[in-house]
Amino acid sequence: MKNEAFDKRPIIISAWICAGKTYLAKKYDYITELPSGDYKYILTDEQKAVVNKESLKATKRELNPAWPKNYYDAILAEARSGRHEIILIAPCMPFDEMRNYGIDFILAYPDPACKEEYKKRAKERGANEKFIERVDTKIESDYADFMKQPNQKIIIKPGEYLEDALIRVGILKVMK
Repeated sequence: MKNEAFDKRPIIISAWICAGKTYLAKKYDYITELPSGDYKYILTDEQKAVVNKESLKATKRELNPAWPKNYYDAILAEARSGRHEIILIAPCMPFDEMRNYGIDFILAYPDPACKEEYKKRAKERGANEKFIERVDTKIESDYADFMKQPNQKIIIKPGEYLEDALIRVGILKVMK
């Protein structure tokens, strides 16, 4: 799946939940993650103090009135900064709106056969039951929407994390 789009830097990748975005951003200094929750919500002091931010997902939080423009602006600013070769972003955006805003991105989604694997990942990282239920009920419909998009696509196979898929398609080089 080698393609000239993969040679553009930075590469912006919108990857599905529990794919391994945070892991990659911690492992490689040339990769960053822009979690959407940092822009989508205005957190209370109590919510800011929560150590495991995963537990906040799918809970009631105050919506930031600047959303989603503030997120799009942050993505574009990070891309222009040149600090990172790969920018990982959330999968929850209206894709046509992002494209119209000038964001060029690749989509990375798991094959729906990965449903149980992704539910297990969500549980292991401390997600609440409502979030785990979202994985259970949305993986097929999100994948169907993903397949309709005109963007470059990476299908994450059973047993793979995002890192494995990016190595497989040639975006990430295996470090020896």
